[in-house]
Amino acid sequence: MAVLVFIASVLVLDRAASAGLTRLGRWAESRSEVRRTLDALPDKASYDVLVLGTSRTFEAVHPAHIERALGVKAFKEASKGKGLRYGYEFYTLYKAIVGRPKVVVYGADYFMFGMPSDTGALSRLRGAGTGAGEGEGQALAPLLTLARKGPNDHAILGALERVQQQIASAAGKFDPEHNQADMAEYSGREASRVVPRPEPPRYEHAPFVRFPGLEGEFLTRLLADCAADGVPVMFVYPPDYVATRRTNYEHEIFAGELRRVIAGSPHAFFFDYNDPARFRLADPSMFWDGEYGNPNSHLSRKGAEEFARLYLPDLARVLASARGSSPP
Repeated sequence: MAVLVFIASVLVLDRAASAGLTRLGRWAESRSEVRRTLDALPDKASYDVLVLGTSRTFEAVHPAHIERALGVKAFKEASKGKGLRYGYEFYTLYKAIVGRPKVVVYGADYFMFGMPSDTGALSRLRGAGTGAGEGEGQALAPLLTLARKGPNDHAILGALERVQQQIASAAGKFDPEHNQADMAEYSGREASRVVPRPEPPRYEHAPFVRFPGLEGEFLTRLLADCAADGVPVMFVYPPDYVATRRTNYEHEIFAGELRRVIAGSPHAFFFDYNDPARFRLADPSMFWDGEYGNPNSHLSRKGAEEFARLYLPDLARVLASARGSSPP
C-alpha cells in the first residue's frame, strides 16, 4: 500500500509539474516583445528598410547610420540564432503588421546554410499557443516531465530570459536587442577583443555548407515573397577579420553559390564587402572579434562606421530603384 501511495503521489506531482511548465512557457511566449514591438511602432509607414540577419548583421548594419545618411528609417531584426527560417517568418509577420518595406537588407553569413534558426527565437516570434499539440501522444507516458523534456527546457529558458529582460528594463539598462528605441541609437561596440598574431602553421578551417543546407528552402520562399511584393532584397556580406577570412577558406565558392541561388530573382542583389582591396581586414581595431579557427567575426563600432561608407551608397541605389527612379 505504501508503494502504491508513493507511485500515485509521484504521478500526481509529475502531471502538476508538467501542466505548470506548459503554462510557464505560454506566459513567456505571450509576453514576447516581437509582436508587441511591431504593433507599437509609431508612424509605421516611415520604415523604408527592414534589416535581417544574425549577430554579424547586428554589429555591422545600424539603423542610426542609415537614417543619418539616407534620411529613412530602418527596422533591424538581427541577432544570434536568427537564421534563414527566422528571417522568412519575421518578414511575413512584419509585412502583416507594419507593411511591406521598400527594401530588405539581408546580412549574409559564410555559415548561413549550415546554421539552424534558434527554436526559442522561433517560438517567441510565433507567439503564445505554439506548444499546442506538442504533448499529443504523451498523455500515457509514465512521467510527462521527462516525455516533454524539450518543451519544458524551452519554457524554463524562455521564462528566465523574459524575467531578465524585465529586470534590465526596470533598471534602465541599455538593451538594443530587445528595446527598439535603444536599437535605433545603437552603433556598435567601442572596444576590440582581437589580439593580432601570426598565422599559425595549423588551425581548423571551416568548409562551406552548400545550399540548401538546413534552411535554404526558407531563403527561396523569402525571395519568392519579396518578388511578389515588389520588394528588392539587398544581400550584404560584412567584412571578416583577416584570420576569420582565412579560416573560411571557401569564401569565394560561398559567394558564387549565393549569387547562383538569387540569380532567378531580378530584384535580389549580392554585395560582398569581404575584400581586402576595399576594407582593412587586417586592422584589428575594425573588429570586435575574429581568430584563426573561428569562422565568425563581428565589426567594432569603428569598423561599422567604416563599413557604412561602403554599403550605404549601394543601399541608396537599391532604394532609388525600388522607388522607380533609377536602376541599382
